[in-house]
Amino acid sequence: MCNQSELKIIVASDLHYFLKDYYQDCEWFEESMLYGDGKMVTYGDEIIDAFIKAIQQEQPDLVVLTGDLSFNGEKGSHQALAAKLEQLTDDTVVAVIPGNHDVDNIYAKGYGKDDYFDVENVNAKAFQDIYQNCGYQIASFQHENSLSYRIDLNNDYSLLMMDSNAHEQTKMTLGSGGFFTDSTMQWLKEQLEDIQKDKKTPLVAMHHNLAIHNDILNSGYTIDNHEEIAQLFAKYNVPFVLSGHIHCQNIKSIDGIYDIASSSLLDAPLQYGVIDLDANSMNYHTQSLKISKDANVYFDTVSAHKFAEDLQKVSDSSKREAIQDVMVKANRYYFTGCMNQYQKELQEHPGYQYLQSEDLSFYQDYLETMLQETTSSQELSITFKK
Repeated sequence: MCNQSELKIIVASDLHYFLKDYYQDCEWFEESMLYGDGKMVTYGDEIIDAFIKAIQQEQPDLVVLTGDLSFNGEKGSHQALAAKLEQLTDDTVVAVIPGNHDVDNIYAKGYGKDDYFDVENVNAKAFQDIYQNCGYQIASFQHENSLSYRIDLNNDYSLLMMDSNAHEQTKMTLGSGGFFTDSTMQWLKEQLEDIQKDKKTPLVAMHHNLAIHNDILNSGYTIDNHEEIAQLFAKYNVPFVLSGHIHCQNIKSIDGIYDIASSSLLDAPLQYGVIDLDANSMNYHTQSLKISKDANVYFDTVSAHKFAEDLQKVSDSSKREAIQDVMVKANRYYFTGCMNQYQKELQEHPGYQYLQSEDLSFYQDYLETMLQETTSSQELSITFKK
């Protein structure tokens, strides 16, 4: 891709862009998002435009998007997002891979005034055609039976963009966890061997997670056979993997490999990662976007709705409000990747104490898993062994 030894890479995930034409006549769509998972879908255009402006200011060598580019695989959403991304391609290489929402999604639909309406989705070929100028055009090698491909970044690194998702070529059931088919695994091994022969270091980007990021919330997020894949990556000295899918900014390691899971760009605090890479080290940190709506308030509102129904069983209203408050705060700190800064605050919160005496075992366990995060997931520095 280039001859320079130092590279700046921006990484983001789970943009879930939804073309406004598909919901603009639906009076209840925006309100329904406040009872979802925290994605600011109706602010998608503003967020993506702010992201593009930030990229133009940062001037990275490469932008990596690790899947779930669309809301639910709508062709129009993909086309509109690709058009936005092509504003960057004169000066910056953009590389994308699909997520589980993007290809052959049977839930692609529009939201009309009175009812849903059908919209066209995309198959694997259409996905590649739409994003041809977003990575595929500079691929050194591409796997013919998936949407995986390889980019040779410079004399030190090659990047494997790995397709771990459901589409026709994989014969995989929509909605199940990610995996590499036998064919994809064989191609991956061949590429790792070839990269090693070239005396380069392989980097990997994929949608599903390599490591388990949460002991409770991991089903369907961590790629199948993740231990076997991690051992393969370790054999070929992969230092880190870029993933997404779980919508949580979280860094875990497995077999000495860091799995950097980017939070959804549409979730508070609307963050993306910046990687400074040279022959000997990698430094990673997150940056956040600012838009017209306070993303933290939005996320807290959604979390409060999420917890409210279950917490109704707490009869004392003051205790219930305190428990909800501590869960809402913990949820945002955790998904933002900065829980380590707030552990003492949360453990001293009245709601934390009240929660221990209530019959809410899931919430007790969930909170404790979040409180296990003792280091920041918003930054990482690695010095590579030679």
